[in-house]
Amino acid sequence: MKRMSERTSVRRQAHALLDSLGSTPADVARSLADLGVRGVPANSRTCAVAVYLNAVVTADPRVRGVKVCKSEVLVERSGWWRRSVVVTLPTAVRQFVTAFDARQFPVLVRPVVPSTRATGGSVPPVPHTSG
Repeated sequence: MKRMSERTSVRRQAHALLDSLGSTPADVARSLADLGVRGVPANSRTCAVAVYLNAVVTADPRVRGVKVCKSEVLVERSGWWRRSVVVTLPTAVRQFVTAFDARQFPVLVRPVVPSTRATGGSVPPVPHTSG
């Protein structure tokens, strides 16, 4: 598969997954809850949308991870030489991310587990970046 067509394929598949979550922020929350998804607000790698996408798209060997920003998702492709694919968040998902970060969907928030690291500290979250 050509590089451009592979990028286009990954972009289309990720966008279709995001679109399928629903047409309103409440629909998105309901879809994620029905799937048992829980995440960490204001964290680009472990927010509810990132957890969902990582569970689904990383099954594709072309993908190694995702990062959810305020208005887009970066689909990180396998291989250090391959650029990430940028996918614009559908309006409902973008609004959900904002509301989730504001803790408006507490049922989707993953419980905080105390750190057991030798340092005794916890790792600070990676905040959603403007994009």
